Amino acid sequence: MTYEEAIRRCIFRFVAGSHAYGTNRPESDFDRRGVFIAPLCKAFELFQTRFVGQGCIADNLKAAMKSIDNSQPEAAKEQIKAAMQTDQGDLSMSVGTVTRPGQDEELQELRKFLKLATDSNPNIIEFLYVDRLIEVSTPEWAEIKKNRHMFLSKKARFTFSGYAIAQLKRIKIHRGYLLHPPGQKPDRRDYNLPMDSKIQKKHRNAMLSLPDEMVGPGIKDEVSRERAYEDAMTNWQAYQDWEKERNPARKAMEAKYGYDVKHAMHLVRLVRMAKEILRDGEVNVYRPDRDELIQIRNGEWPFEKILDVADNADQELEELYDKSTLRDKPDHKGISDLYMDLCEQAYGIKL
Repeated sequence: MTYEEAIRRCIFRFVAGSHAYGTNRPESDFDRRGVFIAPLCKAFELFQTRFVGQGCIADNLKAAMKSIDNSQPEAAKEQIKAAMQTDQGDLSMSVGTVTRPGQDEELQELRKFLKLATDSNPNIIEFLYVDRLIEVSTPEWAEIKKNRHMFLSKKARFTFSGYAIAQLKRIKIHRGYLLHPPGQKPDRRDYNLPMDSKIQKKHRNAMLSLPDEMVGPGIKDEVSRERAYEDAMTNWQAYQDWEKERNPARKAMEAKYGYDVKHAMHLVRLVRMAKEILRDGEVNVYRPDRDELIQIRNGEWPFEKILDVADNADQELEELYDKSTLRDKPDHKGISDLYMDLCEQAYGIKL
């Protein structure tokens, strides 16, 4: 389904990201997010082609580039061939997400949006609490927003902290690259390994689990060295991708402050939003602490202070979780009934 088809059936769209949080800078891009209702025929379309902006085509081309970098031309050929099969699509009963080419804009089909909101996905649950920079809002969306209380639950404690942990992991990995970049591509000879592995990867776990007397001498040691080599190669490739894909401004920012201050800002924001949800039952999208978040984005917090926030988050959130008056889980029946009602209105049928 193309973006043009989706936007014609859009029920909600807003300016997201830093503009929504109030942390935007003069050079900040305008990200747009929204929800649309797919035409009824899409529910019966067996093979769905994901849009070029974010689906199988882009994934296959990206994989082909990595295969070329890794001197795997045959794999690259197959991946390029797969990217060209745009008429085959994916075996799926849901349209899912549609993106706009060349823009940071995506629309979630209603069914997928409701599922992600029910799961308290941090990037999605905020749609229900946005009250500014709204470009499209319909009666259907008003009905969803009126029932937003059915979605919010104590589950947000885990999803928001999970996203924050992911930010911390990226910060630490990138800081490691800055302070201790891999010197050179790993070589099998450095691990005392033959040029071609004698032990298939699928058999390695079994080899390590067997008693020593059941495997040949030195086999477990060789498997361990194979693993060490693979870990080093994974780290090397991740470093190469990071060097290649990050934009120059982000690169200069990390070099200046010694860590990714943008990831750090989002880490602090996510932790605080989780606390507010558990304590107040509200998702504060436009941030009351936006001035402090901008300070973090400007590199005014030392790295150790970011670590303190992350280290203390789990205990603080657990205490709020125990005291929270939010429901333990979302109202699945209410949300399902809401979806049925919206479909009946949109399609003019009785379900």
